[in-house]
Amino acid sequence: MPLIKKRQLETWAQLSGDERGRFIENLPASRERIEDLFDYLDVRLAKNECAHDLKFTMQFLMENRLSMPTFMSWLNENGAYCDCEILSNVEPQWFRAFTDIEEN
Repeated sequence: MPLIKKRQLETWAQLSGDERGRFIENLPASRERIEDLFDYLDVRLAKNECAHDLKFTMQFLMENRLSMPTFMSWLNENGAYCDCEILSNVEPQWFRAFTDIEEN
């Protein structure tokens, strides 16, 4: 099962319906759960400075019983090696990709 790379998020709007289906199937969690992670990190990092680790992400994964190895691999493939990088590297591309598709 291939991992989704950052450049694939950037080209989301160019994917066909079948390709989009495979994209969604290969995510480490549902779209909603990934967006929940972004919200969780927003709250935690508003109160705490990033320690440049994945402490809050790991807490979220444990609390929601998500596969840590699968999720961590996906985050690393998308340029996120700490909590703040998830918000700066993955979240903007994520929402840009899904906003583009919802507008079409």
